[in-house]
Amino acid sequence: MRKYLLIGSVILIIAFFVQFEPFRDEPPDPRVEIQGKSIPTVQGTFCWSGMFSGQCVDKIYVDGLHMTEKSKPVTVMPNEKIQISFDPEPDTIKILRFNKETGKPVTLKNNQLVTPKEAGTYAYELQARWSENGDGQFAFLIKVD
Repeated sequence: MRKYLLIGSVILIIAFFVQFEPFRDEPPDPRVEIQGKSIPTVQGTFCWSGMFSGQCVDKIYVDGLHMTEKSKPVTVMPNEKIQISFDPEPDTIKILRFNKETGKPVTLKNNQLVTPKEAGTYAYELQARWSENGDGQFAFLIKVD
């Protein structure tokens, strides 16, 4: 009986750490995909408070263009859907699309955004906020052919 109680306790502790990640001290990275292909992201400024620790990190990026200037763009087709998800999901997400110097808000619908019709290179900046833990900034780069 003790053996089963010990095994059950260890399983519960492991499940707690896997599910709640109490030592996380930064926001979760977004999963950004197009037709099952992953699009790499760059992490920007964030403030995060976990159960046992927290921190604020101020990166010196100006915007999504600046964040992705060393990134290689992922080539996509016009009007394709990009899936964006987090685990856990944030309470709010704001997205800006940059083409050259112009940043314009983009609507996220059902965790998806649609690539532009016009050919060009576009940087997307995500600003995510979790009411309990903090916020994070992320960016990714695409090239529409």
